[in-house]
Amino acid sequence: IARSHLMIEQAQAKYLLIVGEQSETALVKDSCLQVIHIDAQTAITNAPKTACGLPTITPDDHAYIFFTSGSTGTPKGVLGTHKGISHFLQWQRQTFTINTQDRVAQLTSLTFDAILRDVFLPLTSGATLCLPDSDSDLSADRVLSWLEREQITLMHTVPTLFQSWLTQVQEKIYLPSLRFIFFSGEPLTGTLVRQWRETFSSPGEIINLYGATETTMVKCFYRVPQDADFGVMPGGWPLPQTQVLILNSTNQLCGIREIGEIVICTPFRTLGYINAPDEQQQRFAPNPLGNDPQDLCYYTGDKGRYRYDGAIEVLGRKDDQIKIRGIRVQPGEIEAVLNQHSAVAESVVITTGETPEDKRLVAYVIAKPNQTLTTRDLHHFLKQQLPEYLIPSAFVLLDAFPLTPSGKVDRRALPAPSLSIATRTYLPPRNPTEEAIVSIFTSVLKLEQISIDDHFFELGGHSLLATQVVSRLREVFKVNLPLRTLFTSPTPAELAIAIDKIKVTSNAEIDTSKITKINRERRRVKVSSPDEFTLPDAVKQEILKPEIKH
Repeated sequence: IARSHLMIEQAQAKYLLIVGEQSETALVKDSCLQVIHIDAQTAITNAPKTACGLPTITPDDHAYIFFTSGSTGTPKGVLGTHKGISHFLQWQRQTFTINTQDRVAQLTSLTFDAILRDVFLPLTSGATLCLPDSDSDLSADRVLSWLEREQITLMHTVPTLFQSWLTQVQEKIYLPSLRFIFFSGEPLTGTLVRQWRETFSSPGEIINLYGATETTMVKCFYRVPQDADFGVMPGGWPLPQTQVLILNSTNQLCGIREIGEIVICTPFRTLGYINAPDEQQQRFAPNPLGNDPQDLCYYTGDKGRYRYDGAIEVLGRKDDQIKIRGIRVQPGEIEAVLNQHSAVAESVVITTGETPEDKRLVAYVIAKPNQTLTTRDLHHFLKQQLPEYLIPSAFVLLDAFPLTPSGKVDRRALPAPSLSIATRTYLPPRNPTEEAIVSIFTSVLKLEQISIDDHFFELGGHSLLATQVVSRLREVFKVNLPLRTLFTSPTPAELAIAIDKIKVTSNAEIDTSKITKINRERRRVKVSSPDEFTLPDAVKQEILKPEIKH
């Protein structure tokens, strides 16, 4: 709520649309917004019917504001124009011949600028915009069957999400209608490309996109060839009327294979930040290769280099900015909020994990003298201030930070967070339902032991892992379990009660063979004795078989 209030204030919003039966929350009660209710079925609104003329829109007029994570603790609002989004849509429509026969999936959250291409690409191409059911989620067992049933021909997604789908693909999903799948937001690896092509018979072409919210959607693209290279796919070549430069520390153009900063020059960029004047001046600067002070370039902060064929390779960040499941995160924003806690003296936030799907935020915290902190307190405090994707998966309490010789925090020397959960008394499963849930939690979270009163999201769970949990629960219990159930019942004990209620009404029974499979996938989970399990003996024996190494 606090972050939402801040964004409303920064954007100077005047109206709030509430669709459906949602009640007015504190967000409405504590603001001066004029609320407009819209019926979800009829689209009838309670707004007064007043005659007014439509405004005259020019290409340079303001069109939208999207907020990105800010290093000072305040999210940065990026102001886009009509000509910027129009330029991108025209390029994508013409380059990939989007037409009235296409069916485009809308899978992006309303809070991210990629929603603009999901919605407006089909609406400006005569194509069909396909919306999932309001109660659906992005778990593999739901979204992949929906893509096939709706005969989707084009979709946008991020590599991490798609990787999670590939681990849960059911039989008889082929996606034969899919013409294009566009990846953006994270590095796209040749391994993922090969997994995709081995899993589905779809002839769909894979396109890798690169860009930033500040430059309007994406500004580079790369058609992934059938014989894709190993490693990370290039960002590719710039869109029309776009120049992508690789500049060294003295603003000189880098040579082939020389690493520098990626700088994007285009008249179709956004107008920059509405609330970050210092960063506006730093990031948006005149083109150093020209003489026009109005020809502004955007310094992305990304490291990159030219390939021999002229394509751009993206090689990570110059600063501490990171990507978590395709979402841009400034650790400084999380640190700024943590430091507002009355018992926190200092904090540092980093990421762990070698691959995009394993990346997690970890917060290191020093308490003030004579103050006591718990990870649960910190998690609850941040939950009141930040969205779910900005909440660390683990909290480590330290007496002092390791320092470099220059006195800065040595982030590489910070201790790894423990995977074991030993902060509370361990409560074992009491029935087969709880046992199955604990098995799934430990498998997905890669933890050794979980108590039935442990909170999924406090153990490091996030929305992407939640879809995996719910997908497995549906498979095991043969029940129609909404994703929101895990958010309202986040402990194994609470979730077992919710599932048992559904089982009673649907006469569903547990599929023990699925539990066997899940436990064998628990690569990092050590089972000390069969007495830890309450499942049938045959299942115990199958679980405790040694893992075969190929």
